[in-house]
Amino acid sequence: MLLKSLQECLLIISICLFLLLAIIASVAQSDEIVAAETSIEKLYDQNGMNSMLKVSMPVLATEPMPPILNLSNYPGEECKRDCMPNQKRVCYFHFVLENYQAMGVACGKCAEGVESDCYKPQCIIGDGVEKGVMSINRQIPGPDIQVCHGDYIVVDVVNHAHGSAATIHWHGLHMKDTPYMDGVPYVTQCPIPFATTFRYEFYATEPGTQFYHSHSGHHKVNGQYGALIVRQPLKEDPENLMYDFDLPEHYVLISDWMHVYGEDMFPGRPSREILPNSVLINGRGQYMAPEGSERTTVPPTIYYVEAGERYRFRLINGISHACPIQFQIEKHDLVIIASDSFNVRPRLFNTLVSNSGERYDFVLTANHTEGDFWIRVRAMGICKPERIESFALLRYKKGNGEEDEPDESERPDMPDYDQEYPSDLTLNHPKASCFEHKDDYCITELTALEEDEDLRYGTPDHKFFLAFQNHEMNNEELFENNQYNHFANIFSNITIVGAINKLSLVFPDSPPLTQPRDIDETKLCQIDKWPEHCRSNKELCPCVHVLPVKENSLVELIVVDESEFVGDLHHPFHLHGYRFMVIGLYRNTTGLPMTLNRAKSLDRSGSLKRQTGPRPPFKDTVSIPNRGYAVIRFRATNPGFWIMHCHYEWHVAIGMGLILQVGPTARMVKPPVGFPRCGNYLPRVKRPHF
Repeated sequence: MLLKSLQECLLIISICLFLLLAIIASVAQSDEIVAAETSIEKLYDQNGMNSMLKVSMPVLATEPMPPILNLSNYPGEECKRDCMPNQKRVCYFHFVLENYQAMGVACGKCAEGVESDCYKPQCIIGDGVEKGVMSINRQIPGPDIQVCHGDYIVVDVVNHAHGSAATIHWHGLHMKDTPYMDGVPYVTQCPIPFATTFRYEFYATEPGTQFYHSHSGHHKVNGQYGALIVRQPLKEDPENLMYDFDLPEHYVLISDWMHVYGEDMFPGRPSREILPNSVLINGRGQYMAPEGSERTTVPPTIYYVEAGERYRFRLINGISHACPIQFQIEKHDLVIIASDSFNVRPRLFNTLVSNSGERYDFVLTANHTEGDFWIRVRAMGICKPERIESFALLRYKKGNGEEDEPDESERPDMPDYDQEYPSDLTLNHPKASCFEHKDDYCITELTALEEDEDLRYGTPDHKFFLAFQNHEMNNEELFENNQYNHFANIFSNITIVGAINKLSLVFPDSPPLTQPRDIDETKLCQIDKWPEHCRSNKELCPCVHVLPVKENSLVELIVVDESEFVGDLHHPFHLHGYRFMVIGLYRNTTGLPMTLNRAKSLDRSGSLKRQTGPRPPFKDTVSIPNRGYAVIRFRATNPGFWIMHCHYEWHVAIGMGLILQVGPTARMVKPPVGFPRCGNYLPRVKRPHF
């Protein structure tokens, strides 16, 4: 009896000690968070960088922890369904990143014309030329994610690509509750090291056509990207009366394709321009050698329709090079109903030009009775002289409503490059001035279904002129001993560095969102506050470019193309974590570059072109006309560190971007316990023992 009482006492003491240790650990963790916030506040204040970093209460989770899920019971493929009100699901996906091969062993005799072999498991076709790739689940594009608004998405990303670190960005989702899942290395998370797994989990908060892609190095152009489509219940879709079918297979994911790894062309070679070899439609395309006359034989992507029906298609521009894409469907019109997932008043065109990162939804009416019609995708801008184009097929179903899989039936001949389709109704023509001519059709011609008068007409709390440049470098200075600044060698001996307001973005050593106290303040910069290492150079400064704004403020950005390289180059700028209203878009038709001072002068005189029609469109990626500018507005309601950058892969790699900081760090959502950390390892070196 005495022994039993003693055991009970010891058990009670053990429980008390356990609870005491748990309380101490919790307090220590809280102190660490507060210390981190205090450190970053001091860091910014000491450098005079950010008066907004004042003490405020941290955001804490108050909801009880849900039960632990067995994710194998929630396969993501089952989330591809008709969406119904109040029926949310967990959608689990497993991604394996690898160095792999296109037109490799898995494709059998596909390259020799045995078309059935092209559909074998793990066969990546590309444009019919064998090459190395970086794949997701041995697919290009990667597995499509198609869910309903409000679903909970979980993606385990396993990095099996030797010698690489990875992240995945969920382009179009704002990550308001989970900013640390945005997928930007050294801004919102640490990159995923080789041989490790990182679990992304977030809600599908923004309905519409989105996509995902690697945000590390040149992994995207190497093949790591895929469709991400968030549907709504039909009654909640304001465009639902425009179409009869919204089929899961009716997405058009366009990408560019190189016959070498992207890293092989960075920073570039003097003997070769940085250009793609072909373009792909859902991972398939055709290649024609520059001096050749024969295309590679690749079975095209086929989209099936029935006569008389109306179909919603979702176009995703996933290119990486500086080449806008022209899209047409033979003898069919496109009725645009959304851009970057935001609804617009339906408008008819026969040609659509889009840029990297943009998405467009359109309705196609199957107004023929039978036959095959070519879907034509052509690279424009600086790629136009290369005569790069590829084709998919729009096929009318036969009377029995069935289609063969795979479909090896006879197909019509593809048109020659010079056999052009009608293009009198073109949206976003590269030469459009946007305001000066009636036959111009820019994105500002579209009318949003949603109005936000306070955003459109309110007085901005912040107004920034952001002039981006491709700064031509002095090679003697660029290659001085102990100088290791990023650059691109675009051709011959011409080298450039990207910048915004002469500040060229260098990524920090640790993510400011998750490790604010680890930021090196000597590398931070703002438009009017350059760090010490740049004080002697007024032309260009490589640094961590931060643009701070107050939470809930109204922000206006005038983004100006000040590049000295005047030509058919149209830079698409993407802002993470936000949508914005495009209230102005203008191209200077005089042939001279736009300048920052000229844009400011136009603004002071009231001559800066702005939209005067009803309800300007919302977007998250806008293509800046060359020699021109865009005027955009947003309300800064999503605290965090959000990158804004040119969406051409080579341009962000050489510094054409900045980090928008919304609110003080204390207002930002904290990462979960155990979230990966990274940074420098530089211990003090003690005197050796010899």
